[in-house]
Amino acid sequence: MQILQDDLISAVVSSASHLSATYPIGNVQDDIPSLPYICNATSCTITLTVSSGMQALFLSGIQADSATVQLVTSTDDSGQININTTPYSSLAELATGSSQRISPEWFSFTVATAAATISSPYAGGTISEYTQGPTTLVLEGNLTLAADLVLTDSANSIQRISSGAALTAATVTLTLTTSTDHKDSPVTGNAIYLWDQSSGVAGRFEDSSGAAINLNDFANVMIGSICTIGGTDYQVAKIIGDGTGASDVELSGSASDATVSAIKHPIKLGIARAGSVLNIENPQLGLSRTFTDYSVRRPLLNGGYSETQRNVCKGFNVSAMLSDTNAQNFEGFYRAFRSKPFPAIIAEGFDSGRNENTRMAGFYYLRSAPSMAYATHSGSATQTEFQIHEVI
Repeated sequence: MQILQDDLISAVVSSASHLSATYPIGNVQDDIPSLPYICNATSCTITLTVSSGMQALFLSGIQADSATVQLVTSTDDSGQININTTPYSSLAELATGSSQRISPEWFSFTVATAAATISSPYAGGTISEYTQGPTTLVLEGNLTLAADLVLTDSANSIQRISSGAALTAATVTLTLTTSTDHKDSPVTGNAIYLWDQSSGVAGRFEDSSGAAINLNDFANVMIGSICTIGGTDYQVAKIIGDGTGASDVELSGSASDATVSAIKHPIKLGIARAGSVLNIENPQLGLSRTFTDYSVRRPLLNGGYSETQRNVCKGFNVSAMLSDTNAQNFEGFYRAFRSKPFPAIIAEGFDSGRNENTRMAGFYYLRSAPSMAYATHSGSATQTEFQIHEVI
């Protein structure tokens, strides 16, 4: 189990602006994943300045069609890692109230010596691994790349592993893009065809027959979605209820009645943390996972039933046998954080299965103080019990 126990990010900037003053880039450093940064463009780069000592990077609430993480340290070590932006496979998870569509990502890093060195001019051939070289490369023959080519004075590359070492001061650059048209991809219901303006920025989306689109059922229109209406891009700034009312949807600008040619998901980032890691033993066999469903259930007086779907959060009941040193470190962590949320990955070693690995990573808080009991007469091992709950 790994816990990100501090935040070494000293500055966060984005190459693009935000949807509105409610969604600035500074939101990624608060403790509210549901209040993200929402970009006002179809691509942006987010740059994190990180002090020396980073062992892990945690990202939650990402919304993008493609995303990469690039690291460059003060000693010129560098590396680039793709972020898996595949949404949850179940369409039901994309429906109303699901604020997290892409699994949180936990990155641990190591600095590895490059496998090969090249010099300039280069006569040609295939390069299959990270390669040290001059910052400018003169080619005298064909160059075939089977992987990334890094032109740097350093012989080292940064790679993702399960349990990382501390890096020197670094710059982390997230490159996020959105490009997929979702106007014809409802979870349920009809495709979007038309924007029907009520007045000013307000209106609603309709299908080809002029019927209102229920956005709760459609599920692929959200705050910040980039809509191409009559050839001009607008962003969805507000949705009231299910969006079927004549003025239930508000855009970032005034759009007259016109055909909708594309609706792209917004670029979002909820939480970004980078810092040192508290490594403790994995939970013992029997680790249980629980869920809290925040949906509203209303049994009616006539025997009927009304419901409104909301978020589902996961939690874990953890029982772990900790060494004396780790038990003391964990107690110190609890005393420092108490009710404050923090990034963690509950069990490491599930790298072969993305669901098991990244869905165990999340932004959690301790429901109550942990309990500890000595498991040996010498005090060398401590049985530790605690409950951890997700924040989304």
